[in-house]
Amino acid sequence: MSRFPVAVIRLLFSSFVFVMGRAVALPFMALYLNEHLGINPQMIGWVLGGSIFCSTLFSLYAGYLADRLSKNFLMKLAGIVVAVCTASLTIAPNAFAALLVLICIESALTLRSISLKAMLADLLPPEQRPKAFSLNYMLINVAFALGPLLGAWLFAIKISGPLWLAASFSLLASQVLGRQAMAATIATTASEAKPNPAGFKATMQVLRSDRRLILFTMGSVLTSFVFGRFVSGYLSQYLIIGQGTQATAQLLPFILITNAVTVVSLQYPVGKLMQQKNLFRWVSLGAMLYAVGLLGFMHASSVVGWVLATLIFTVGEVIVIPCEYMFIDMIAPADKRGSYYGAQSLAMFGAALNPVVCGYLLVHFHSDVMFWVLISASMLGVLMYFAGTRSKPVAKPLPEVDAGPEACAQQAGLSALAASKHFGSNRVKNLFPLS
Repeated sequence: MSRFPVAVIRLLFSSFVFVMGRAVALPFMALYLNEHLGINPQMIGWVLGGSIFCSTLFSLYAGYLADRLSKNFLMKLAGIVVAVCTASLTIAPNAFAALLVLICIESALTLRSISLKAMLADLLPPEQRPKAFSLNYMLINVAFALGPLLGAWLFAIKISGPLWLAASFSLLASQVLGRQAMAATIATTASEAKPNPAGFKATMQVLRSDRRLILFTMGSVLTSFVFGRFVSGYLSQYLIIGQGTQATAQLLPFILITNAVTVVSLQYPVGKLMQQKNLFRWVSLGAMLYAVGLLGFMHASSVVGWVLATLIFTVGEVIVIPCEYMFIDMIAPADKRGSYYGAQSLAMFGAALNPVVCGYLLVHFHSDVMFWVLISASMLGVLMYFAGTRSKPVAKPLPEVDAGPEACAQQAGLSALAASKHFGSNRVKNLFPLS
C-alpha cells in the first residue's frame, strides 16, 4: 500500500472505516428488527431482501451519477445518508418505515461502492488497479472480521447500540476522505479529454449496445450466484437439513474463520500477481477452485474436510472478485467508468437468487443436485467471460464535420482508419493469451 499515492491510501482507509460501520450493525439487523419492531422472520426476509433488490436496480443510476458528479462529493453524501438513516432506524415505527430506511441505506452503500471503484480507476494506472481492488476487498473482510465482535458487545448492552456506532463510523469515513482525493482526481481527469456526459437514456443505450459488458456482467451474475451467499445461504440450508441446527451452529464458525483468514492473508498478495493480459486465465482458475471446493462440500464428512473445502473455495473467491472488476475496468470508457461499474453491480442479483434457488433444490431434489447446479453455474460463468474476451469493441460514431463534401469524405476516411487501428490494438481478446 506504500506505493500508492497518499490520496489512494486515504481513500482506502476511509473505505475501511465506512465498512466497519456496516460490519458492526449488519449482522444484528434481523435481530434488531425482531426485538424492536416485533417483525416475524418471514417479514424480516422481505424487508432485507426488498432493500437489496431496490438498491441493485438503483446501481445503474448510481453509476450514471458517478460519471456526472464529483465522486468525492457522492461518497461524502452517501456517508451522511447512511448515518442519518441508520440512526433513524431506532425510531422506525413499523416494517414499512424500516423498509424505506433500509432502501435508502443500501442505495447509499451502492452509490459509495461504485464511486470508490471509479475513483480508484481515475487515480491509478491500469497495472496498479488490481492491487488496489484486492486491497480494498481485503480491508472489507478485515472489517467484517472485527465489526461483529464489537457489535455483539454493544447489542448485549443496548439493542440499538450497534446502529448508533455504525452511524458514527459513517460520518467519520466522510471526514477521513478529506480533500486530497478530490484534488488528485481533478488533477488526473483534467489531463484527459472527456466529452460532455450523455444523458441517462443515452448512457443506458450505450450500455445495452456493449456486448462485452453484457457478457461480463452475466458472468459476474453466475459467479456471484456461486459465492455470494455461500455461508449464510446454501451451506447453512444444506447443513440444517442434513445435520440439524445444533451441528450447523457448531460447524459454521470453523467455516467462517477459515474464509476470513484466507481472504485476509491471500487477497492482496494474489492481487499483486494479476495482470490484465492474463485475466481470463485467472478467472478460469478461480472458477475451477470453486468447482473443487463445491465437490469438497458435497463429500465432506468431518470438520477437517469442511475446512479444506472452504479453503479451496475461498482461494477461488480471492481470485475471482478482483478479476470481475478488472474485466469491467478494461472495457470501460474513461467518461463512463461509473456507469460500467454500476452495470456490473447487477451481479448482486445472483447472490439474491442463491438462497431461493438452492432452497428449492434442497427441498425437491437430492442435495447433490444443488452442488452440481452450482458447479455448472461457475463453468457457465467462465464461458460468458470467454465470449466477452472474444467480442469486438462497440464502434464509436464518427464525429460530425461541418466542412464541404470532399473534406467530409476525407475526414470520414481518416476516422475509419483510426478506428480500425484502435480496435486492432485494443481487442479484448488479448486478455486470453493462448493464440
